[in-house]
Amino acid sequence: MVLYLTTLWLDEYRKMLNQSKDYKEAGKGWGVGWNGDFIFQIENIPVEKIAFESMPPNVAKELKEYIVNGIVYSYIRLKDGECLEARPIKDPNEVEVGFIQKGPYENWKKLTRGELDPTKALLTGKFKLQGDMAKVMRYSRAANIMAKIAANIKTEFPDEMYPKK
Repeated sequence: MVLYLTTLWLDEYRKMLNQSKDYKEAGKGWGVGWNGDFIFQIENIPVEKIAFESMPPNVAKELKEYIVNGIVYSYIRLKDGECLEARPIKDPNEVEVGFIQKGPYENWKKLTRGELDPTKALLTGKFKLQGDMAKVMRYSRAANIMAKIAANIKTEFPDEMYPKK
């Protein structure tokens, strides 16, 4: 099991994306000649419900470092069917991206569990997108594969794994 919102989770996600022949094929051409990088902005993280003191100290330190005002920013560098980088960042201004996908933690959890279709979630307002929606829609198959890959990671969520008593 890998704890969501951590560098380890993002490392696993990047590795699994790069091992997927389906993603390689569906993402072919993405970000070629234009910025296809993303920030996934995970909002409304219920920090008041998380017992950081119960976590291994290095994990608690990392989460406290990257959860700012209940938000985590994950930088996902994508190009031509490959994930070149996936890491948490402290400030969205430290990287240049073509897209920012924002949504509440509860919706990200559902997406990561395979309970939400990413395209429908965007179209119904469960997530907001900054960037060229037409490009995203053209690559909706790649987005669906990315969501399926996330759902295949054996994930624990901080508020469930380390709940405050």
